Amino acid sequence: MIAIIGAMDEEVLEIKKIMNNKVESSINNIEFCTGIISKTDVVLLKSGIGKVNAAICTTVLFSNFDVDKVINIGTAGGLLKEMNPLDVVVSTKVAHHDWIVKPFNWPTGFDQDKTCYSADEQLVDIVNSIVKEDTKHKVYCGPIASGDLFVSDLEDVNRILESFPGAMCAEMEACGVAQVCKHFNKPFIVIRSLSDVALNKDNGIEFDTYLQQASANSAIWCNKFIKKIEDLA
Repeated sequence: MIAIIGAMDEEVLEIKKIMNNKVESSINNIEFCTGIISKTDVVLLKSGIGKVNAAICTTVLFSNFDVDKVINIGTAGGLLKEMNPLDVVVSTKVAHHDWIVKPFNWPTGFDQDKTCYSADEQLVDIVNSIVKEDTKHKVYCGPIASGDLFVSDLEDVNRILESFPGAMCAEMEACGVAQVCKHFNKPFIVIRSLSDVALNKDNGIEFDTYLQQASANSAIWCNKFIKKIEDLA
């Protein structure tokens, strides 16, 4: 069974549209929906916004469902000048950009395992194989910065890129999911569609404009990913 985790109603509803045989339930006040995408058993859950919510729901998930792998879907804010809303970012690694403990000299960047977690290499390879087959979408594969902050000003962008060079997007749940996956030894991957680009002026307005489309785009890529896993089985 594959688990799919989204933070917001918009993100989760787009996944439900491509599911069959849906059965909804609530466990510890977390909304779960089991069903089938293509030919694969899945469980979909809404974590709520933020890393703590994401960690709680992922822990409850593993305590109640027999999950083989985890896909964290949804939206994110791009960190590169050349990016545009609705581009897709797939994780190679995710790191806590707001875990700042300077007195203890904790490392930053993506080349460390203190606050950084690697996505499953086989899952990343599957996404890369899809990218080669589909030239209609701009897809970036690289590291993602995760924190309890909607990145909306240049100071935050510069701080993130200085401490985590190479970060392609920023979002608010992936590290909560990834850290729990590491604890339970479960493979994960993050597939996010950009709702905004943090370098753009008024990216909060951009977020409102593209949230629905970005959520739908994330669901499309999730569907492609699952079908590709089936083809390779």
